[in-house]
Amino acid sequence: MRLQFISALVLAALPVFPQLPAPNKAGISAGHDVLRAKDVDAANKFWQTLGGAPVQFAGRLNLTKFPGLLILNIGAGGGRGKQAPNPAPPAELLGSEGSSLDFIGFSVKDLKASLAQWSAAGITPVAGGSATQVYLMSPDKIKVRITQDKSLKGPIEADTIGMVVPNVAEAQAWYAKYFGADMVKHGKEMVANIPGSSIVFEQAKGPVAPTRGRAFDRIGLEVVDLAAQVKKLEEGGIKLDSPYNGKNAQMNAGFAVFQDPFGTLIEMSEGLSAVK
Repeated sequence: MRLQFISALVLAALPVFPQLPAPNKAGISAGHDVLRAKDVDAANKFWQTLGGAPVQFAGRLNLTKFPGLLILNIGAGGGRGKQAPNPAPPAELLGSEGSSLDFIGFSVKDLKASLAQWSAAGITPVAGGSATQVYLMSPDKIKVRITQDKSLKGPIEADTIGMVVPNVAEAQAWYAKYFGADMVKHGKEMVANIPGSSIVFEQAKGPVAPTRGRAFDRIGLEVVDLAAQVKKLEEGGIKLDSPYNGKNAQMNAGFAVFQDPFGTLIEMSEGLSAVK
């Protein structure tokens, strides 16, 4: 089963997921991340301990949802869930550090209380944190940034993706051109804001590996008119890894996958906006 079909399966379970944010003027919003795991059950447990809600689809696909974000864990070698055993994983599943996707970020209402709860489950921050921001490491070495935001209505929500790129200004301009990202000041950081997520671009200090096949494999973007978006990318010289072949009649959704110029794999979807 191809990963693109997995996205279609996720769509079938959409009534249980929170509604995706309204798109920006370019018709783009953020929505889902696709992660690889050597042990899917252990990975799901980690994200659920952080505050995500478990959702099972068709008795074989385990998902985790946060406000505004859906996380799909797949086996490192292609496993699809609890009832589909992981095939033999690769010799090494590389984490997020060293790739163009450095971390996934969440905000919590009360960092001290959250850390106490997670510690009881065996999840502790890495050294060097502060009273308002820490980093965790997932079982598959995906770096997770946790920042306190007392204005939150709930205990936790996803808010940020950290990208490492050769040229920050070039990356900001590219995401603004193709996805309508607005450059805004968020605290002390300048971020590329897409509804549902803020991208923090960090200047690379050395070679940066692409995300394909790593633990943080790809990010997802929901597109109002995927055919037009694909055409725009292709006219800009972007080649698709998985082409858009129109909407699946049964799912009423379409998907396309490509790699941005900086090494990040992106899955675009049209249809996830139907989530209520």
